[in-house]
Amino acid sequence: MTMHRSPILTALCLAALLAALAGCVDRGGWHAAPQLAPAQLTAERSFAAAPVDPSAWPADGWWRRYGDPQLDRLVDEALVGSPTLTAAEARLRAAQAQALAAGALRLPNVAFDAQVDRQRYPENGLYPPPYAGNYYNDGRVAFDLSYDIDFWGRNRALLAAARSGVDAAEADRAAARLAIAVSVVRAYVQLDLWYALLDVANDQLKQQTSIMELTQQRVDAGLENVARVKQSESNLALTRAGIAAAQANIDLARDQLAALVAAGSDRGLALARPHLTAPASIALPSTLPADLLGRRPDVAAARALVQGAAQGVKAAEADFYPNVNLAAFAGLQSIGLSNLFQGSATIVDVSPALSLPVFNRRQLRGALEARQAQFDASVGQYNQTLIDAVHDVADVVANWRALERETAEQQAALVAAQRAYDLTTERYRAGLDNYLTVLSAENQLLFAQAIGAELGAQRLTFSISLVRALGGGYTAPAPTG
Repeated sequence: MTMHRSPILTALCLAALLAALAGCVDRGGWHAAPQLAPAQLTAERSFAAAPVDPSAWPADGWWRRYGDPQLDRLVDEALVGSPTLTAAEARLRAAQAQALAAGALRLPNVAFDAQVDRQRYPENGLYPPPYAGNYYNDGRVAFDLSYDIDFWGRNRALLAAARSGVDAAEADRAAARLAIAVSVVRAYVQLDLWYALLDVANDQLKQQTSIMELTQQRVDAGLENVARVKQSESNLALTRAGIAAAQANIDLARDQLAALVAAGSDRGLALARPHLTAPASIALPSTLPADLLGRRPDVAAARALVQGAAQGVKAAEADFYPNVNLAAFAGLQSIGLSNLFQGSATIVDVSPALSLPVFNRRQLRGALEARQAQFDASVGQYNQTLIDAVHDVADVVANWRALERETAEQQAALVAAQRAYDLTTERYRAGLDNYLTVLSAENQLLFAQAIGAELGAQRLTFSISLVRALGGGYTAPAPTG
C-alpha cells in the first residue's frame, strides 16, 4: 500500500528536524540586568513625617484646588496649544500604527491579482502551433495567499513589543501633559511672588517717604543735620529702583506664561494679579513607593519600555530557528481572454516554504546582542526613574517639614520686627533715638516681610512638587491585550 504525505505535513516534519539540528540559541552568557523592585527602596522613616490619607492622590485638574480661575484658564490653554503635547500625541499615533502593522504579521496575507499580457510566443518555444509564432492575450485572475506559520513566537513577540511601545507612548503623553501643567502653575506662582515682593517694595517706599518727611522736619527744627535728608533721598531712590526691578520681573513672568500657553506676549499683558490659595498641609495617599508604579507616568513609560525590550529579545532569539511559510493561490488563467472564465482555466497551488539561517548566524547574533543591550539599558533607565520617583516624594516631605519650622520662626520674627519698628519710629519722632536705629529696624521689618512672601511661594511650589511626584492624577491603564 502506497502512502502519500501532503506537502504541508512534509514541511512540518522537516521544520521539526531542522529545529532539532539548529539547537538552542546561544545567548553568549548574557544575564539580564536585574529590575529594581519598589520594596527594595525603603522609605518608611522618610515618609513618617507626613500623614497618610487615601484621598491625597492628585486628581486630573489638580491645579483648580488653588482657587484661581485665571490659572485654570491658562493651564487649559497650554494643554490645547502646546507643541510639546502635539509631538507626544504624534508619537503615540506612530506607536499605534506600528502595533497595527505588527498585528498584521500574525494574519494571512490575501491579495487579489488580475493581469492581462499581450505576448508573442516563439516558434521554438514551449507552446506549439497555433500559439507558436503568433500574438495572444494572456489573462490571470487569482487570489494570492501567504501565511507565516509562527512556530517560535517571533511575530507574537513583535506584536507584544509594539503594544508595549503604545503603552509607553501613552504614558509619555501623560508625562508631557503633567510637565506642561506643572510649568504653567510654577510660573504663575512666581508671578504671584513678584507681586508680593512688589508690595514689600511699595511698603518700603511709603516708610522711606515718611522717614524722609520726618527727617526734614527735624532738620528744619535744628535737631538733625542736612546729611540725613540726603541719606533719606538716596534710600528713596534705591527703593524706587527695587520697585522698577520687581515690576520688570512681573513683566517677564507674564511673558513666560504667554509662551507656555503658546500665545503672543500680549496674552501675558492681559493677566491680572494672581489670587492663589496655598494648602495648609500635605498628606501622602498610601504606603509608598509601591503604588508609584501605577501613578507616575514616567515610571509607567519606563516599565513599558522594559517589557517591550524583553519581547524584542524573544523575537531576536526566534530568528535563529527555521521559518515556515505557506503560500497559495487560486483563480483562473488562460491564453486568450475568451477562455479565461471557463472551468478549464482554473488554477490552484499550495507551496509550503522553509528557510533556516545557516551562514548568516553572525548577523543574527549581532542583532540578538543589540536587543539584549537595549533590554539592559531600558532596565537601567527604569531603575533610575523609580529611584528618582521615590526621592522626589521624600524631598517634598523633607522640604515641607523644614518649611513649617521656617514659617513659624518667620511669623515670630515679623511680629517682633513690626513692633521694634513702630517703637523706634516713635522714639525717633520724640528725639529719643537716632536715624540709624530707625533704618536698622526698618530693614529688619522689610527683610521679614520679604521672607514671608518667599515662604508663601515655597509652600505653593512644594505642593506642586508633591503633585508631580505623585503622578498628577495619572493612572496606568490595564496592559494592552
